[in-house]
Amino acid sequence: MRKAIYTKLCEIVALGSRVYQPFVAGENPTTPYAVIKMLGEDPALENKHGSIWPFSIFIYVSPDSFVSLDTLVIAVKEKLNDVTLTTDDSEKFRPEYIKTLEDFHDDARNLFSKRCDFDIGGARK
Repeated sequence: MRKAIYTKLCEIVALGSRVYQPFVAGENPTTPYAVIKMLGEDPALENKHGSIWPFSIFIYVSPDSFVSLDTLVIAVKEKLNDVTLTTDDSEKFRPEYIKTLEDFHDDARNLFSKRCDFDIGGARK
């Protein structure tokens, strides 16, 4: 699933191929960039056969304006929300946008950032 999400996010021109897995962006990556964090499987409430695979997209921009960050949030939501994606095993899935968290300043990197949360619903295997 991560690879399909990565491929879709790389379609955002402003990001290019600057979409990373957690902890591999390096010390000073070119901005803007995004990080995909898969959160693991959760059981679906009131459905013992269902599951939810939550994931987050962290978006980072230079610390000069939140406007560019807001534009990227919109682009990420448009690329991923309710869009059918396909894994290398030909399994199809549709991420559902859940929420965007507040603006924050990453002190360690000196960058502005936001987190967008999505869920992928499915059957337990």
